[in-house]
Amino acid sequence: METGDEWLCPACGAIQPLPDVIDDFACLGLPRHLQLDAQALAERFHERSRRIHPDFFQTKSGREQALSLEASARLNRAYRTLRDPIERMGALIRLETGQPEIAAKAPADLVEEIFELQELRETVRERPGDTGLRERLLAERNTLIDRLTRLERELAQLAARWDRAVDGGADADKRALIGAMRDWLSGRQYLVNTIDDITMTLEGRSDAKDRRH
Repeated sequence: METGDEWLCPACGAIQPLPDVIDDFACLGLPRHLQLDAQALAERFHERSRRIHPDFFQTKSGREQALSLEASARLNRAYRTLRDPIERMGALIRLETGQPEIAAKAPADLVEEIFELQELRETVRERPGDTGLRERLLAERNTLIDRLTRLERELAQLAARWDRAVDGGADADKRALIGAMRDWLSGRQYLVNTIDDITMTLEGRSDAKDRRH
């Protein structure tokens, strides 16, 4: 029986309560792989969605209608997560480590530069008409955007290495990769936050302020 079919009774087709704990991959009957074909994932989602969609339980009991709503909502959340490669990696790390959050953290080689950048942002806020300062800050943002682009090119490589480790059953490799992927997500989020902060400063938005990265 394919994972996920337990939501329906094999004998009568009645919808069953969700397991107490079911993760996003299990919702769609998938192994914990990071390389997923987008079209195949969508087809799998739609096939499962059709079987448990509330429209097909309108004439059933109130209990079955409620279970259908719950199952459909859970399946939708799983699909939204897994169709995004970055969200998918985050979900995998949370499953493997049991830790709910991955905090944004500056890459080690950016720490000193970030202090200077924060000072520049503060000066621009104090002197918004200074064209030279704004151009410097804009150049810093473009540098960070380039760095983010280069970093995101590593995502496919990390995903491929993880899937090979899973298929090969190499627990030591898996543990090392979990750490590498956590660092990747943490550093990426820090860059995204910093770029957003600079953008708000350049736009003169009143809510432009340093985040707690």
